[in-house]
Amino acid sequence: MNIEKLFAEAPEFETERLRLRRLTLEDTQDYFAFASDPRVSAQSLWNCHETVDESVQYIQRALDNYEKKLVYLWGFVLKDNGRLIGRGGIFHFNEFMQSADLGYAIASAHWNKGIAAEAMQPIVNYCFQELDCNRLEGRCNAGNIGSARVMEKLGMSYEGLLRKQLKIKGVFTDQKLYSRIRDDL
Repeated sequence: MNIEKLFAEAPEFETERLRLRRLTLEDTQDYFAFASDPRVSAQSLWNCHETVDESVQYIQRALDNYEKKLVYLWGFVLKDNGRLIGRGGIFHFNEFMQSADLGYAIASAHWNKGIAAEAMQPIVNYCFQELDCNRLEGRCNAGNIGSARVMEKLGMSYEGLLRKQLKIKGVFTDQKLYSRIRDDL
């Protein structure tokens, strides 16, 4: 797996409706617009952003993670109006095992429109075709039907239930585990 290539290239992608690029501090207002929606953070480890400063801090951590080569996030930007409506990327890189995890978040106004899968598909393709990944994993809360559907659209297979795997907002939560391996291509 070639993580150096990812951070050196800083790849951008275009889909039918989206442009995917690195997050910048100029995204703060748009990021806050979806990160401050409690529906978006309800099934995640992170809390709803209550101030714009929380979004600034998140984006700054993303910028720091680019420099440290720990996490790579793409902002999902609508081509028709230039607004950032979500983000997604890869993390937990294991170069020896040639694997990484996927994650994403999208504004609730854009749920159930196929946008999350549209955004993540070029990232998945890049991981297998350019980074030499063997395995990508994703997880979602057991009751998060929308996120499970995104992973299925990405060609990921359900592997099983991780019982009480995460403590989300004080509650131990079952997680569905999905994966896609190079042999699935």
